[in-house]
Amino acid sequence: MAKISYIPITCKSAVNRVKGMPFNWSLNPYRGCVHACQYCYARETHAYLGLNAGTDFERSIFYKANIADVLRRELAASSWPGESIAIGTATDAYQPVEGRLRLTRSCLEVMVKARNPVSIVTKSGLIRRDIDLLAELHQLAGARVYFTITTLDTDLWRSIEPGTPPPSTRLQTMRLLAEAGIVTGVLMAPVMPGLTDQRDTIQRVAEAAVQHGAGSFTALPLRLAPLVKDHYLSYIASAFPDRYAWYAKNYRGDSAPDAWKEEIESLSNEISQSVGLQRRERPQAMPPLRLAAPVEQLSFF
Repeated sequence: MAKISYIPITCKSAVNRVKGMPFNWSLNPYRGCVHACQYCYARETHAYLGLNAGTDFERSIFYKANIADVLRRELAASSWPGESIAIGTATDAYQPVEGRLRLTRSCLEVMVKARNPVSIVTKSGLIRRDIDLLAELHQLAGARVYFTITTLDTDLWRSIEPGTPPPSTRLQTMRLLAEAGIVTGVLMAPVMPGLTDQRDTIQRVAEAAVQHGAGSFTALPLRLAPLVKDHYLSYIASAFPDRYAWYAKNYRGDSAPDAWKEEIESLSNEISQSVGLQRRERPQAMPPLRLAAPVEQLSFF
């Protein structure tokens, strides 16, 4: 197994302004991710560092050593609008090294003191360590945790998300958070053409979500930015060669054909309603304030 390098960096800002997403602000303690999901949209961000979107993204992990101190300063500023902050929008804030570095936990401690709402997206069971902080923050300001679950098929999970905890661990962790009163939901994201887009596949994930305490379920279609597309199609050619021609033909840009995306959205709505779950809601927030902060042009999958 290739060695993983953990590289400390310092950040000038902890919270970043986001456009085109269901939230206005994001916070990411890490860049790069050992979860190594084949489809991960964040792979292309390593190119900004002069690294590749393949093994470098999975093995060269940068961590923002001063992020909690910077966050404390930003939330104390009179210009901060008090809106919800989304954690883990680029890479998982609970990948294994968080167990040692505790950067995400330190940021949550800052948010509790500032009474600032938060939403988190993760695939990790490590988040159960922070149930105490999340439960307190939920009472003070609001906390939502979304678990990404793309499939319940263990063979496909091992292939497509080789560095992640199994879906069963995510579901069990979600149940613990829900029992603690924290708002939870499942993102079936991305839905991958020919692999996870069958009605019964989506239905099973939605049913598992409701059985484990989720309050919402949303299925989102696969998006492939250029560098991510190169990596993902190489994976498809190796693991699912019979699917390669379809992807090569239909992903000329970064999205699948509109008809397929509309079908997934329709299935998502229909199935979530059938199991009694709502789609993911946009957190309530104050009107956005224009700040001179870096803009992250992010898109989920």
